[in-house]
Amino acid sequence: MIQPIRPAMTQCRNYNLSFKNNTSPVSSAPKTLPADKSDLMIYLESKEKSDKQNQILLSGLSLFLTAGTLAFLYAHNKKASKVPKGIIDEFNGFRSLKNEAEIPTLDSCNSINSKLREFLQNQVDFAKAKPEDIAYAGNPNDAKRLLLYGAPGSGKSFFAKIYAKTLDAEYKEVKYSDLNSQWSGEHLDNIKKCFEDVITTAQKDKNKKYVVVLNEIDSMVLPVERVARGDGGHSAFKVEERSVFLNYLDEVAHNAPNVTIIGTTNVSPKNRGLDGAAMSRFKNIMEVSYPDKRCLNEALKEHLLAMGEGKEFIEANKDKLENFAALMEKRGCSYRDLNNIANASKSYYLKDYMKDKNTKFTIEYLEKAQKAIDATDGEMAGAV
Repeated sequence: MIQPIRPAMTQCRNYNLSFKNNTSPVSSAPKTLPADKSDLMIYLESKEKSDKQNQILLSGLSLFLTAGTLAFLYAHNKKASKVPKGIIDEFNGFRSLKNEAEIPTLDSCNSINSKLREFLQNQVDFAKAKPEDIAYAGNPNDAKRLLLYGAPGSGKSFFAKIYAKTLDAEYKEVKYSDLNSQWSGEHLDNIKKCFEDVITTAQKDKNKKYVVVLNEIDSMVLPVERVARGDGGHSAFKVEERSVFLNYLDEVAHNAPNVTIIGTTNVSPKNRGLDGAAMSRFKNIMEVSYPDKRCLNEALKEHLLAMGEGKEFIEANKDKLENFAALMEKRGCSYRDLNNIANASKSYYLKDYMKDKNTKFTIEYLEKAQKAIDATDGEMAGAV
C-alpha cells in the first residue's frame, strides 16, 4: 500500500537547507514543511531564491576583498618603490674635506709613490687652470675623468680624497650598491637622479670645483660581450644601464666642466676587463699598486704620531721601523693591512698601559700585531 507523503516529510522537519550561519528570514526553513505539493513548491522556490541571494552576497564580498587587496598592494608597492631618503641624501651630499685632518694633500702626503703623485698633480694643475690659460696653450682637452684601478686595500678611495682636498673641491662618494633597487627600472632612475643632482649642484656655482668618486665602477661598465652571454632579461637591463651611465658621463662633461669624476675598481682595464666605450671616456687611467717599503714606513709613522709619545718612539726606532716596513713589503702588505696592524698594536699596548702607566710602546707590539694576521691582501693575491 502506498504510504502518504506527510509522515515522510514530517521526519525532515528539522532539516535546514540554508547556510549554517545565515540568519536571514528568507533563508530560514520552516519548522514544519507544508503538507501539500503546491506549498512544497512554494517553499522550494523560496529556498532557491535564498540560495541565489547568498551567492550574490558571497560574490560581492569576494569582489570587495579582492579590490581591497589590490588597493593595499598598490599602496604598499607605491610606498616601497620610493627612493629611500638615505639614497637621496647620498646623491646630494657633497662635503668639503678641508677640515678633515686625517686626509693630507699631495704636498703633505709622504706615503704615495712618485708615479701616482705626478699623475694626480697633473690633473690638479689642469683643473685649476683658467680658461684663458687653457686657450693660450691651444685648448688641450681633458675630460676630467680619472680611473684608479688596483688590488683591494691599495688606497684608491683614499688617494681620490687626497686629490679632492688638494684641489679644494667639494667631495662626494657614490657606491654601486647605493644605486641598486629591488624594483624594476628604479635602478636606472637612481643613476639618472644621481647625475642630474651633480649637474644641478655644479651649475649653481661654476667657480667651485667638485669631485665625484664612483666606487665599484666595474659593476656599471662590464664589457658588452660579457653581458650578452648572460640571462636574456638581465643582459638587456645591463646594456641599458651601461647606455644610461655613458650618456650621463657625456652630459657632465658638457654641462658641468667644473666636475671631476673618478672611478675606482679592482678590475684591470687591460685585456678588455672593462667596457671599451667607457674606457674611451676615462682617458686618464692609473694603476694604484701595493705600497713599497718607503710608503709603508711613512704611513706607519702617521699612525704612530697619534700616540702620546709617538714622535719620541719614531726618533728612537728609525732603523727598526724601516726593517719592519721592508718585512711588510715582502708580505705584500696593503694600506688596509697596515691600518689593521697599527690599530692592533695600539690595542695590545693599551692593555698593558692600563695596568702600568709607565709602560712604553715598543717595536714588539707591532711585531706581535703583524704575526696575528694570517693572510694579507697581497698574500691572498699571490705576492711573496
